[in-house]
Amino acid sequence: MNRLGKIVFGLGIAVCLFSATNSIAQVKTHSSLRAENLEVILVKDIQHISDTTHHTHAHDPHKSSYKILHVNFMLVSSDPSVTGYKSVMMRLIDPHGVDIYDPAAGGGLFNLNGKETPYTFKVSTKLDGQPLKIDFLYNHPKHFRHGLHIIELYVDGLKIGEEHFVIK
Repeated sequence: MNRLGKIVFGLGIAVCLFSATNSIAQVKTHSSLRAENLEVILVKDIQHISDTTHHTHAHDPHKSSYKILHVNFMLVSSDPSVTGYKSVMMRLIDPHGVDIYDPAAGGGLFNLNGKETPYTFKVSTKLDGQPLKIDFLYNHPKHFRHGLHIIELYVDGLKIGEEHFVIK
């Protein structure tokens, strides 16, 4: 790719990420719940482990070898009276600004700012006023692409946390 092509490609990614983060900035945060100590761990596909020293296969330069995402955090409430069952939704946005969403892998839709928005994975849990450890283990039906990914966490359509990770 020539220099001009690289600049145009880079600007395209910047515009795409700007439009994704621009829409994210307008989301309201939860007044009493928040995600603390958010940790993201990427795992390679472990389902088809084999001796790869004797195998050759075509490598797609746009896809990584990572397929499993483990997200863990503490759900903390500043108001101890917030109790009962809550659903925590994880929204994962790929480097092109597209939501990673597959109903067969645990995804669905939720209401965000009056608009149906896809989420990647959901966990329902019971809050009792104490900090609660939450784990998401998401097995991507394909492989994650290279680039910046954005993870957003929601309860009741309100943001409780956000994290970013880059796959090189």
